[in-house]
Amino acid sequence: MKKKLILSLACLLAVSAFGQEVNTQNLLKNVNWEEDTTEVKTINDIVKEQQDLTSKKYRESHFRNVWSRKTYLDLSYNTTKLSPDQPIKTGVGAGLVPEFKSDWGASLQWGRSFAFHKNPIANMVQINLDWSYMDLNVDHFKCEGNGKDLYDSRSILPNNDGKEYFYMPWNLEKYNICYGMSIGPSVDVAPFTWANAPALHHIKVNLYYHIGYHASFLFVKNQEEADINPSTKYVPDMTEEEKDVYARFYKMKDNVKHDFGHGLTHSFGFSVIWKFVGVGYEHRSASVEYIPLSSSDFGSDTYKFKSSTNRVFLQFRL
Repeated sequence: MKKKLILSLACLLAVSAFGQEVNTQNLLKNVNWEEDTTEVKTINDIVKEQQDLTSKKYRESHFRNVWSRKTYLDLSYNTTKLSPDQPIKTGVGAGLVPEFKSDWGASLQWGRSFAFHKNPIANMVQINLDWSYMDLNVDHFKCEGNGKDLYDSRSILPNNDGKEYFYMPWNLEKYNICYGMSIGPSVDVAPFTWANAPALHHIKVNLYYHIGYHASFLFVKNQEEADINPSTKYVPDMTEEEKDVYARFYKMKDNVKHDFGHGLTHSFGFSVIWKFVGVGYEHRSASVEYIPLSSSDFGSDTYKFKSSTNRVFLQFRL
């Protein structure tokens, strides 16, 4: 009986082993040994791809921020020279109007840069067209000399219409207020965008040249004590000639001595910027033709001047 049981178990084990061998052979036949398994992604590969994508998005966002500020606001301190472009008589002897130098000045310039191309060249150079839609400039000029004997209300400007006109008292204290617009090319250079230091990427150098047009108002302050005319008081027993001289003094002492002018401007300069703030320098030259606002007192002749302005400015980028 035991022999029969042992023989039966042996037969069962043999059949089981044979079935497993057949199944194993069938499975091995179904395997494609030439299949490329290199495309199978691991968790490390997925994590690395996500990190690369995040890094790329951060870099793109970072450099959009570096180049995004296109509006500029400049607050400047000025020094200006205003020089006659023709011989202009003062009416005091044979004296001519000198070159005037401002003792202080300030300006505000507001504009925007429009890029010629969408992406900066090599992520380092951007070429723009600038439009300065506000250029407001104020300069103050002291009176010449010691503030006395700067004009003579007795002197009459030669003319052909039979009327009497005064010489414009150019040597008095004055304010020159200019408003203009300008347009021109500029270049932004970011020299450190290659560096592995994101803060340095925001350092840019801007170079520009602008051409524009401006209107100028020259406000001349009344200073009757600067008049050479000795007839400053009315005396009843004056002669007709003395009364005429006094009348000229009286008419001149408080009248409107202001002038209006306009002309072309040329300016070039540079600035060094970090993020939203920078400092810079500009030189501006202009031509202007002034005409008296009170033509009834000073006639309608025009007077040509050249101005030269140096600006040191604090710039804000928005």
